[in-house]
Amino acid sequence: MPGTTPPVDSTLAPGEDPFLRPAAIRQPADGLGPRAQQTISRIIEATRDVFLTRGYSGTTIDEIARIADVSRASFYTYFPSKREVLIAVGAHSASESETIIGTILDRPRTRAGMAAFVSDYFDVLDVHGSFSFAWTQAAQQDEDIRAAGMRRHLAICKTFGRLLAESAGRTADRPAVLGIAASSLLERSWNYGQLYVDTIDRDAIIEEAARSLFAMARAQS
Repeated sequence: MPGTTPPVDSTLAPGEDPFLRPAAIRQPADGLGPRAQQTISRIIEATRDVFLTRGYSGTTIDEIARIADVSRASFYTYFPSKREVLIAVGAHSASESETIIGTILDRPRTRAGMAAFVSDYFDVLDVHGSFSFAWTQAAQQDEDIRAAGMRRHLAICKTFGRLLAESAGRTADRPAVLGIAASSLLERSWNYGQLYVDTIDRDAIIEEAARSLFAMARAQS
């Protein structure tokens, strides 16, 4: 039904933790008040901004704290490390990805409908796109992040591929592979659009990405 997000296809074994559960935030016994929640939100937003320009390796806690306008001590009050704030950013990113992917079947089964989907996907990437590139970099350095991230990412991609094929009235033979190709197309197109914002029109990128997705959804095996 419209507005209902289909469940993500799980690739987790029983008892395994899902990828990017909320970070192990250090909380006082009475829980977090509004001011603490606001501080956490500022830290997460600042982390996204720094990841976008510096990547994971180039991001420092000092820079995050400066952009968030908090002290280094305040950062450590809520996040034990840069790794933990990456996980917190990822929790938000994964949730938003699942939500937007779940809307694809609500769109008209036309190229214009696909363009509307891509436009909304780009809007999500405007907020969360920096995470995918930061995670890829972090995963090369941290096996735990790589292993956990791969499980969750493949689950999301599998759902994307399945729904993309279903939008064209067919069943994907390899939904995870199709989803990886589709999400990579969107993320990289969005990223170049950010780099070339003064040269390349965003609407033109969206139109071409939609054309490609529309064809991918209808490709015959």
